[in-house]
Amino acid sequence: MEDQDIVNEFLIESSDNLGRLDQEMVELERRPRDVELLASVFRTFHTIKGTCGFLGYGKLERVAHQAENVLSQLRSGKQTLTSGLASLVLEAVDVLRRH
Repeated sequence: MEDQDIVNEFLIESSDNLGRLDQEMVELERRPRDVELLASVFRTFHTIKGTCGFLGYGKLERVAHQAENVLSQLRSGKQTLTSGLASLVLEAVDVLRRH
């Protein structure tokens, strides 16, 4: 697979993932204690972060990593989901989408 093919595949996959994150974050705000839903959101950010790192997109990798850190704190119970934290995670989705 050529480099451009890999980038194109990344763009398609990321678009799908970011759309799913939008939907899942809205649902997570409704059901903040849904462990499976939270795990799904975390995994999606983890996947995006890993792919960004592989492709050398350092800024995007850092954005995804920061969102992943917030989600990790939610998963461990160190934080509870507030509208502010949900907005922060959605802001990360927006940054990833724009770049």
